[in-house]
Amino acid sequence: KQWYQRRVRGEDFINFLKNSEELDDFVKDSRITILESIADEIRGTVPRSGILGSERLTRGEESTTAHIDAFLYPDDVVDELCEKGEMSRNYCTACGSHATQKLDLISHSYSVWELKWIFTKILPSLDGKVVLDVGSRFGCALYAAAEFTGATRIVGVEMNGELCRIQEAVCEKYHYQDRIEVVEGDIRAQGQLLSNADVVMLNNVFEHFVEGEAQAKCWDAITGGVRRKGQVLVTVPSLEESLGEAMPGGWVEEVPWDVDEDLAPDELDMDSLRDVHIYKVL
Repeated sequence: KQWYQRRVRGEDFINFLKNSEELDDFVKDSRITILESIADEIRGTVPRSGILGSERLTRGEESTTAHIDAFLYPDDVVDELCEKGEMSRNYCTACGSHATQKLDLISHSYSVWELKWIFTKILPSLDGKVVLDVGSRFGCALYAAAEFTGATRIVGVEMNGELCRIQEAVCEKYHYQDRIEVVEGDIRAQGQLLSNADVVMLNNVFEHFVEGEAQAKCWDAITGGVRRKGQVLVTVPSLEESLGEAMPGGWVEEVPWDVDEDLAPDELDMDSLRDVHIYKVL
């Protein structure tokens, strides 16, 4: 009888391992821990703004704005730095007074929790798919795609060689090389990658780093290369905001998404998540 009870309990445990949603959440949370560990390592080696000395901003350098990388600096880290007086969320409208306003914080990366929800709650299954991140910077979307999806090929295109070296070092340390490829180059020369990708991600990719005519040509590469019916684009901000009147008619349709906010963890900034737009190529 005792053997039978142990056997039943053992079978119950195996069923729990196979079917439990709680276990699924635990496994995914362990992946959150991995991504946070990567962010911690990178954070100690780059400027607080997340903008390297080898990069040049074309906008967003006003006194009322601050660049803060959401992957490297989640809210709890920012809060800790603010408490220490090493960072501020506000700027003074009249020096020496209490007249302050909130800084416009600009991030060029998704947060860890945004990435988890994009890949597990918003996008469909990516098993066997190809994911392309345009302007992959520190590689956060690449690592998250490797952790949270079954995508077989994950590619980041990044013009800055210093950022590429950071991504390559992470991929080597965390053994992502079999699924993640980092391409150092201009997206305008990557037509094959754009046409082959099932999901193309763009997060503030050209707005702050590419000027005028060059930016228009980058967008021409995107709108001309991502043309296969059913391809998905994940963008921040919306394509309408980025392209304006240059938005091609009949190219894509926006796919509305909705999540149960009651299930959202405290770490997830729903306002930032709502800035994520999903499109499907027609």
